[in-house]
Amino acid sequence: MPSKMPAFLAAIPLILQFAGCVSSPAQSPPPVAKQPKGFAEDVRLGDAAWQSQDPDRAMYYYVQAMGKSPHDADTLAKMGAIEDSRGNSTLAETAFELAHSADPQDPRIAERLARLYIQRGNVVGAAEVYTQVLALDPHRTRALDGMGVVCLARSDYVQAIGYFDRALAAEKPDSSAVLTHRGYAKLRLNDLTGAEADLGAALAVSPREDSWRYLGDLHVLRGETGAALDSLLNIMDTAGAFNEIGVVLMNMKNYSDAREYFSKAIKASAAWFGEAQKNLALADEHLKNSAG
Repeated sequence: MPSKMPAFLAAIPLILQFAGCVSSPAQSPPPVAKQPKGFAEDVRLGDAAWQSQDPDRAMYYYVQAMGKSPHDADTLAKMGAIEDSRGNSTLAETAFELAHSADPQDPRIAERLARLYIQRGNVVGAAEVYTQVLALDPHRTRALDGMGVVCLARSDYVQAIGYFDRALAAEKPDSSAVLTHRGYAKLRLNDLTGAEADLGAALAVSPREDSWRYLGDLHVLRGETGAALDSLLNIMDTAGAFNEIGVVLMNMKNYSDAREYFSKAIKASAAWFGEAQKNLALADEHLKNSAG
């Protein structure tokens, strides 16, 4: 077997379509049958290659397995997970759709599919999948958090908080993620005290980039730009932090202070900072329009 297998990798979309016959997630899976000869060994070799951090070889064996059992949900999900880890979101989504079609009642597969839908802007699809999961298990913490994120995408922050409350009360929640999401919802509702409490609690569990960013935004809303800078420097350089502060100030329609921070970002950057330059031009345009 070639080590890089470029032809095989290029054929993955066709192989996935053939394996699942591009079936709809609404269709029922085929009857469960005894796995054909050689299937388990192919999966075992694929698992071993994946654990050895050789995803190309793992995909090779998983596709061999799918040729013997085209509707095996677990193997399709493994293929989707590999493509997701490599940033191939379209292939990952296709694989998880086929896996979900093969086993619509597996909540882990459904939640991975819904997460991919959210990442690609398919909020309606994500909501449908999470609703299916919660219909089977109303206390499923990942699906509750996912529905909260769907509500955030729809700017329904009150309902989002309701889902996040339920997710935190469920068994073994990802507390750092859910608290961060709830903190953001409270931030959008201008509940700065509640948002600060949630974001601080999230960071106490596990440092997350979005937690630090939202906390920085919160400090800007309070007029505490020094504290905002301290928070943002945990996840970005000085130029990026100045630019982020400027963006929040501009959203607050404080164009004069925003302009100051975009200028600071440009000066602090070691190279051309196109985003800050663009933001500075926008701030200048707003200032010009307000003066006129």
